[in-house]
Amino acid sequence: MDLGAAQLFCVAWFLESVLALVCVGVTVTHKELKLCEEDERVCVSDLRDCGAHPPSSLQQNLNMSCYYQQSADETRSISCEWSEELGSHSSDVSLTFSRRNKVISCQGIFNPLAVFSVTARIKNPLTGTEIWSRPQTVSQPKERPFPPVVTVLASTHDSLVVSWKSNTNGNCQLRHRPSRTPAWTQVPDFFSIHSGQNLNFSITGLSPFTEYRCAVACRGDSGIWSDWSSDVRGKTLDKEPSMLAEVCYRVEETTSREALRLHLVWKAANPQKGEGRVLWYELSVEPGGQTRNITETTALLVVKEGNYSVSVRGFNTACSGPTTQLQINTQRRSNPPSVRNLWVISCYPGNRTLQVEWEISAAVSHVIVQLRSDASPSTSRWLRVHGSTTSAGLPDVEADESYQVAVFPVQNQQCGPARSLSASLPHGALIEAVGLTVLRVTETEVTIKWAWQPKSGPIRVSRYMAALRGDPHSRAWRLFPDENQHTFVNLTPDTEYTVLLLADSRPVSYVAVKTDLSQGPGAVAIATPLLLAVALLILSVLSRTVFRSLCLPPVSSPRGSTAGLWLMNSDRQMFTGSILDTADFQVTDALAEKTLFSVDLSVHRPSEEDLDEDFSPAAVSSRHAQLPALSLFAAQITDETAEHPHQRENDLCLSQEDEEGCPFRELLLDGFCGCLMTETLGGQSCSPLMCETEYLSNSCFQVETED
Repeated sequence: MDLGAAQLFCVAWFLESVLALVCVGVTVTHKELKLCEEDERVCVSDLRDCGAHPPSSLQQNLNMSCYYQQSADETRSISCEWSEELGSHSSDVSLTFSRRNKVISCQGIFNPLAVFSVTARIKNPLTGTEIWSRPQTVSQPKERPFPPVVTVLASTHDSLVVSWKSNTNGNCQLRHRPSRTPAWTQVPDFFSIHSGQNLNFSITGLSPFTEYRCAVACRGDSGIWSDWSSDVRGKTLDKEPSMLAEVCYRVEETTSREALRLHLVWKAANPQKGEGRVLWYELSVEPGGQTRNITETTALLVVKEGNYSVSVRGFNTACSGPTTQLQINTQRRSNPPSVRNLWVISCYPGNRTLQVEWEISAAVSHVIVQLRSDASPSTSRWLRVHGSTTSAGLPDVEADESYQVAVFPVQNQQCGPARSLSASLPHGALIEAVGLTVLRVTETEVTIKWAWQPKSGPIRVSRYMAALRGDPHSRAWRLFPDENQHTFVNLTPDTEYTVLLLADSRPVSYVAVKTDLSQGPGAVAIATPLLLAVALLILSVLSRTVFRSLCLPPVSSPRGSTAGLWLMNSDRQMFTGSILDTADFQVTDALAEKTLFSVDLSVHRPSEEDLDEDFSPAAVSSRHAQLPALSLFAAQITDETAEHPHQRENDLCLSQEDEEGCPFRELLLDGFCGCLMTETLGGQSCSPLMCETEYLSNSCFQVETED
């Protein structure tokens, strides 16, 4: 809409809203008039109006203005206009014409010199009520020219040649507009014309291959403008494409190690900007000599590792456009990542713009926003913005169409994967979030999940949010189509929460959830000292055990021997043991009645040969006696005992009573089994002592007589 038309529209809207009035008009030709039989002075367009006039007290003053018109085919008519309140306009309007004298023929009352009265009947079809105007006299009505007939003679890629013929002398004006645009553009010049003259005019500055509508209005000597003529349609021709196609590419690996996918994307020409319409594109790839004709603005090729030269050229009915060359090395790939959080917002009917929002995680040179109509996929609009920009507006979007909005980043002619979203001007993004559920719950975290589906109703949503409410600090997270779950962290354990799915702050659904009971800080505070105490106890026991086993000598235990176990047995039976008496070993000679003999442990142990020899009495006479290895007892008489013979006898030899109490028992087996000796010292009871067999069997003693 141009500025002048917009201002006129705003002024008209303001006047209508303030004055609450609309202009109503009706035109009656002389061929439509009929004479009333009840009154030959009245001509009507509807015979039901004959004789039905109400009293003058019920009639209203409409302040009508009537004009006379005569077309080129000699059709005469009267047009009357008036103003009425907004909302009372009715299509059921008829006019009644009356004269003072008898009307001979209703066909002749319309002429520039006529004098007659006009009455309008307005019927409201909703309520059935009728309004009659007071008769208004029309004398020599001003002539309003009929609109001329307009034709299109010729066209180019940017102009239309129109022609019309006027039926009056005066001036004419011309207006035009694209067929898909409601705003008119009026040519500022007035064209002088004479009655019956044909006038040609060339409208320039038009868009190529676009349909336009044109209309003409003229005024005569009366100064009254005619109505606009019927719209005439004309279409401009194609213009050869004038812009180089902006091409970017993306290389992707396949399951085969040798083959690669080469994606090509280029900008379509915009006819509205004078770039020319493109019907198809010619795509050539070298080496290989591949040539394709493509109506889309994308292409997918299967190539191998190496260098390639790609050329793109557009064609239409006029001619071919310039060729774009692109050098591609498939081994040097640095595809930028795709954008995130894509969303589309509409401000309709305030304006006809779709606002596109996104986020980009990598530095890129620029971002491409592509708008493709679902009704015409072969045509698209391409908007280029700086790489740091995260939103863009797509103006002049049609309200009765749906679109695919695609956004992808570009860096060094390499484009990232495109994110797309369906949208329309009345409803914005044609997708909605549904199915809110809780996926996981811990002491301090809640994970939620949702799904996206095509919008089911005519509801426009600017944004979807997931809100968590329950503790003093509420949390909210905006939802986007490229994600379907989110985790709320740092929550309070053992607390009830409510998760809401919001559409522009309106709750859509909700889920109640409760965090788990905390097993963390409190339990750790209690368990840590206990664990440390147990660890220290175990460490001390192990250290003591290791220290005793490695640093202290082993101490023999009585439990490790048979004698010790026997001595420690409190239930043993007491018995009287026997011990050898040294008196039995005394030898009588000439010097003394008895001689004590001592044991010399240094005497060589007799061998088996010595034991086999006969015992010699001479050995005893020499006051030495050798006992065999199987002797029953061995004792050594010390010097201290020799000095005190009586004490020695008391210490070593038992009295006769003791001997009777401790009889001698010996066992002659292969070795010495042992003897029991009972000592009585200071009134102590006899204590059996066992002599180890190995000790006694290996002992030998020498008996020496005392001098």
